[in-house]
Amino acid sequence: MTVVAFAEKNKAAAQIASILGEGEVDKISVEGLPAYEFKWKGEEWLVMGLSGHIMNYDFPEKYNKWSEVDPGTLLGVDPEKFVTRKEYEAAIKNLAKRADKIILACDYDREGENIGFEAKTLAEEVTDVPVARARFSALSPKEVRKAFENPVDPDHNLAMAAEARQILDLKMGAAFTRFVTLSVREKARTKDVLSIGPCQTPTCGFVYEREKAIRAFEAKDFWKITAVFAAKGGEFEGTHRAGNIHDKEKAAEIFKRLKGAKEGLVVKKTVKEAKTSPPNPLNTTEFLKRASKFLGISPEVALETAEQLYLAGFTSYPRTETNKYADDFDFKSLVFDFARQKEYKPFAESILSAPIVPKNGEKDAHDHPPIHPIRAAARGEVSSAVNIPQAAEVYDLIARHFLANLMPAAVFEKTHLHLQVKEEPFDSSGTVLKEPGWLEVYPFENKKDKLLPFVEEKERVDVKKLSNTKSKTSPPKKLTEAELLTLMDRHGIGTKATAPTHIETNKKRGYFENKGKTISILDTGFTLMEGLSLSVPILVKPDIRSKIEALIQEVEDGKKEFEAALADGTVLIKEMYAQLEANKKELTSNIAGTIKDEAALEDKKNYIGTCKACGHVLRIIQTDSGRFVGCTGYPDCRNSFSLPKTGALTVLRSKECKKEGAAVLKVGNKYNWAVGIGPCFKCEFEKECYPPETVGPCPECDGSMFLISFKDNRFLGCTKRCGYTHSVPKTGKLTLLDKTCETCGWKLFRLKEEVEGNESLEEDICINRRCTEGIKYWKKVGPRSGARAQGKISADSGAELGARSTARNKERTTARRVSKTVSVADSRKDRK
Repeated sequence: MTVVAFAEKNKAAAQIASILGEGEVDKISVEGLPAYEFKWKGEEWLVMGLSGHIMNYDFPEKYNKWSEVDPGTLLGVDPEKFVTRKEYEAAIKNLAKRADKIILACDYDREGENIGFEAKTLAEEVTDVPVARARFSALSPKEVRKAFENPVDPDHNLAMAAEARQILDLKMGAAFTRFVTLSVREKARTKDVLSIGPCQTPTCGFVYEREKAIRAFEAKDFWKITAVFAAKGGEFEGTHRAGNIHDKEKAAEIFKRLKGAKEGLVVKKTVKEAKTSPPNPLNTTEFLKRASKFLGISPEVALETAEQLYLAGFTSYPRTETNKYADDFDFKSLVFDFARQKEYKPFAESILSAPIVPKNGEKDAHDHPPIHPIRAAARGEVSSAVNIPQAAEVYDLIARHFLANLMPAAVFEKTHLHLQVKEEPFDSSGTVLKEPGWLEVYPFENKKDKLLPFVEEKERVDVKKLSNTKSKTSPPKKLTEAELLTLMDRHGIGTKATAPTHIETNKKRGYFENKGKTISILDTGFTLMEGLSLSVPILVKPDIRSKIEALIQEVEDGKKEFEAALADGTVLIKEMYAQLEANKKELTSNIAGTIKDEAALEDKKNYIGTCKACGHVLRIIQTDSGRFVGCTGYPDCRNSFSLPKTGALTVLRSKECKKEGAAVLKVGNKYNWAVGIGPCFKCEFEKECYPPETVGPCPECDGSMFLISFKDNRFLGCTKRCGYTHSVPKTGKLTLLDKTCETCGWKLFRLKEEVEGNESLEEDICINRRCTEGIKYWKKVGPRSGARAQGKISADSGAELGARSTARNKERTTARRVSKTVSVADSRKDRK
């Protein structure tokens, strides 16, 4: 007789073959895949490992083109199941033809049963031999032999529960993802797929809700009054019983009453003994939370590591909801094994010295025992067998947790002091660990003593310091992965096996990411959740998914037929889809607008600011017919502003328009333009916005002199435009300084000129020709160094005077032209 067994993975098949064949196993190849041949109990055995799911559901090919199929149509279409791994199909059929009996030996849970049924379905195409099921929770010799000696019938309901989940998830995920993606693409240029998943989206919703609370949080001031007391045994701190005082005057009033206090009175002393029990045995969710919290390992990696530890024969099956050991669990044999392992020996011996009483939880799912070690192993042995970083740490956590379950409670002594200072009540508390109990084996829980000095009731203590400290309330903290798993478990999002996958899917989609031990939502995730929350909040909330999970559980429990569960689940999904369609405009406007906003914000050159009409982003838009400032909220928002037809545009980020223009732009090197207002040189606030940087008083009127620069000329002009101009050095870099000339009061210039050998000459000068210091400079450089000479210089020759008059007239003409076309402020900006 030939028996063929199918395990879920090759590693499990090899373990089963080794145990049943007692080491005498031949490895063979079937259709290019490994299988194991041996004899057991007088029968020929063939064991082969699958590769997880080898079949999958999808819609018929005619529904695959997104642009040609209404997404809602998918909700009424029955998906088809097809083989995804053809080589496994061939191998299963090959072995099935040789079998007199088939045993399914996949993992004993929903997905494992379904994978086994995939092999069963393919085998039944070529044979009609009996099919049985071997159930085990650990790949230990005892468990494996027991399972194969006592096979049971395959669990049809368990397999169909997984089937129902696959079909309902496909319908909702495909229809909703297509609808949202295509709707957004109608309004925003994006190639991204906006993925919506029945578990993925509510999972992201938890992170979004926490982030929204953080962003909406407004910190409030509070005051806390504390005192440092001193007794014979040392100093300790107490806090006023009012705690966090949000009324500043009330805190000041209390603190005023305490002013000058030198001592306090111990009014009452309370000492209590408190016990902290060991944690409950590990189910999957609790294991994932603790691996994340204590070891910093993501749920997906933690579950994969536990899976490999199970396949290597170190720990029990890692997917279980049970946190309660069976009454007949053999603790003693396992603890004896740990007593032989140096690292765990003292704890195991302590457990064996008294009757073993486990700390149990309340849930027995009747599937697998809690996650526990099945044999003691050193860290090096684990690391050698399981090639995954931190595999030894995960095993150590599971082992120590198991031992902690069997140890006594930790005992603490808690002391509370009620003190009075000038009739004002203060409290001080301290904790001392008296008996470590289970904490001795469990270093992950950090229980620090907070010691108080020994004092008695009615004893007086010194007041060393009094403080009235102002603080601010803190926003909610970001979620940790452990907290997210708790929320998912509480609301029925996913299963013990799939919860890590939903978290990881959100990371891969770019919706949120890990930052240390906390989770931070990314812009894409927040945008999508915000749009869904404002328009179809039922998609973000966990309620509908919880109802669908309940339907799937009813199939598993045999309370609802498979087809009925599909029908009821589809009705729930259609209700959500109807809301999605009804709110399409609002949904797509929110999401598409934000996508366009993000793109506009990244384009620093053309980004203008925020649209006051709708809150979206204003940006410079170039078209074949011209350019203008438009809103990313278009077409819902048609807010737009004209721009100058020519000239390079630069956004002046540091400038604000007094008329509340959207932004101020520099147009070439000529003038400034306020978006929505117009050119700044036509504005009455121009001088306030751009006051000229003056050199000194004008000699001809009550105006001031400032520097005017052109491409090939520069000179000083008057702010009152009286026509008076003054020459400046024609070459070199001029910088106006804050220092003034001690003789005339004009500001000094720093002149930097290049000389031979690529060196530069730098000096601070006064250029006022009516000042003795300025005259010295001009005499030193010669009469031709200035752009012009000022009016009324009597010592010049006729030829020089004529030349200077010509230059003066030319510059005055230029100055008048400047005053007509460009404001004083603009001229100053041009100089800059």
